[in-house]
Amino acid sequence: MTSTKLTADEVIVFDSSNFIEEAGLTSRGASALKHYLRHRGTQLVVPEAAREECERNLIKRMVGRIDKIENDLEWLARVCSKVNGWTPPTRDEIADRAKTLARATHLKAIVLPETETLRARARERDHAQRPPSHRKASLGDCRIWEQCLELLKDHDVVFVARDGDFRSGWSPKEEKLHPQLQTEADAVGAGRTLTFHCRMESLLSELKHEIPSIPKERVLAFVYEAIAGNIEELEANSGYRANNDGDVDLHFLTTDDADIVEVRLEITNEWGNPHDGTVRNFYVRGVCQYHLLEQELRDLKVSNVRLSTTEPDGSLRATKGSFVSVSAEFFGGPRPIRPKQEPLGQREPTDA
Repeated sequence: MTSTKLTADEVIVFDSSNFIEEAGLTSRGASALKHYLRHRGTQLVVPEAAREECERNLIKRMVGRIDKIENDLEWLARVCSKVNGWTPPTRDEIADRAKTLARATHLKAIVLPETETLRARARERDHAQRPPSHRKASLGDCRIWEQCLELLKDHDVVFVARDGDFRSGWSPKEEKLHPQLQTEADAVGAGRTLTFHCRMESLLSELKHEIPSIPKERVLAFVYEAIAGNIEELEANSGYRANNDGDVDLHFLTTDDADIVEVRLEITNEWGNPHDGTVRNFYVRGVCQYHLLEQELRDLKVSNVRLSTTEPDGSLRATKGSFVSVSAEFFGGPRPIRPKQEPLGQREPTDA
């Protein structure tokens, strides 16, 4: 089933969540990943299941983002009588763009078609509740894993999977492949190896670039200024007040440009309620650039902003305004946006 275009001895495969985030959609054109592929001579392989899920998620999120923009502009038009300057892409344009991005052609990726034999093995694995379907039904993950096993027959495989179903434990710190999956990989890949990473930072660690440490206060000021609008919305929706401090986790990665370092950052802190003294957890994940010559942080792209509380069952309940973002660029000509006509001085009928 391996494509004749697969010429590299080593290939890299992402699970769906990592593929969506890393294939240039939220990581500045995947600059660090491009550098990794060139540095190791690795080819990116996209399982059909990951491509399908990426395409569905992109369409859903882009449509949702467009709806939000139109609602915001409609509100602004009510204040200003009209707003000029934005034409959204059509649904066909969105679908075409999602299809292109999901194939990661900008990374010269190879999309692997599935054979009926492989699909049958994945369905049997899912039905038998074998990893990665041992905790919950996950046919898509089973399809991805079966393609990894197929690839192992002829290639070394680097597999990057954030989903806990692929790991040996639920802890975020657990970075080992599930032992049953490791046994299967060892049995299939005679003379070949499967290397597992659950975090991109682990995969890209060899590309780290040593630079002088950036003061935490400088990073926090840069991030909080960039997301001031998000913070204001979360404060309004929750009644909690932002704490402009926090723990900062930074990873520095080389890029295509020797003078620019990609900075992957995570910030966590607690917001307090001034009335009852309770707290909620605030979390930001994003990527920006550090320009070495000017020693400046620039161009922040936030992929996750969350204010949440932990429920008794251990699940997280996010405050309205929290988001996980996937972005793509669209261009269109301007058009006037005018407010909808809404009568004033009238009351809606009631049942009373």
